[in-house]
Amino acid sequence: MRKAATLIELIMVLVIISLLSVATFKALEKLTIREYKVKEQTRLSLESQIAVDIISNYLKYRVPYTTIGSNSNGDFKYIGDLTNADNAIILEWFGRDRDDFYTQQYSGFLDMAKKNGDVLYSPDTNLSDSDLNLVFAGSFDRAYSDNDYENSFGWHSHDSTESFDVTLDGSGNITITDATKPEFIYEKYFLTKSAYAIARGEDIDKNAACLNDLSVDNDTLLLFYDYQPWENETFCADPNGTNQAGSVTILMKNVAGFSFKEMDYTIRVLLDINKTIRGTSPVHFSKMKVVF
Repeated sequence: MRKAATLIELIMVLVIISLLSVATFKALEKLTIREYKVKEQTRLSLESQIAVDIISNYLKYRVPYTTIGSNSNGDFKYIGDLTNADNAIILEWFGRDRDDFYTQQYSGFLDMAKKNGDVLYSPDTNLSDSDLNLVFAGSFDRAYSDNDYENSFGWHSHDSTESFDVTLDGSGNITITDATKPEFIYEKYFLTKSAYAIARGEDIDKNAACLNDLSVDNDTLLLFYDYQPWENETFCADPNGTNQAGSVTILMKNVAGFSFKEMDYTIRVLLDINKTIRGTSPVHFSKMKVVF
């Protein structure tokens, strides 16, 4: 009776063990990659939801008719007039001074009977500030603009004929200090301190000083704020800007596309998310948000 395995039998056992080890390693590798991909999909889905929620929160307090889309040449239109041929890649708007409004520093309404020249009276307003701009709400809160929309709100260093520099004295009086006076005065108005812009790294001036401390790639989505177009300022990384100002923060990375359009006075924002994962197919999905 044989008591030991032959050399050939040992070699066969080793070969089988090796094959099983390779198969097991490949299976574990696939499971690890699949798990990582699922985690990345979950993480990116959460990050993109946060990003569109932030965008929605800011857009919700926009001054509606000031909202524009611009292309790589700096050409811009009111968002409701944009077509696919305009190739709009940067979204901008005036934001309402909501902090002072919700702390009841101003009412947003005028007593038209107490208008006295360039001095308007706003009941229940006790805000004292000279670093503000006023836009009349107009009909249906859409704000008013004449036929020369390009020069209505100061976008991209154009004139600002429909937004007005004002001073509030803390007792309800609002004095229009702008050299350009309003053609029409409406009972309801918006106060604004800042404009906002959203753009991808691919579409901005990545050499701008405000980006020095940030890691910005082509697929980085950014929010710009604290700049005033009515003072001929553009956002701080505007590729066509001559008077860049304000601040910036990163909303999200891995944004392969950013698009927007207005439908029935709502704004629809779409993010196209894409990330390449080694060893598997890319993570790719879209996230949309409708803002009223």
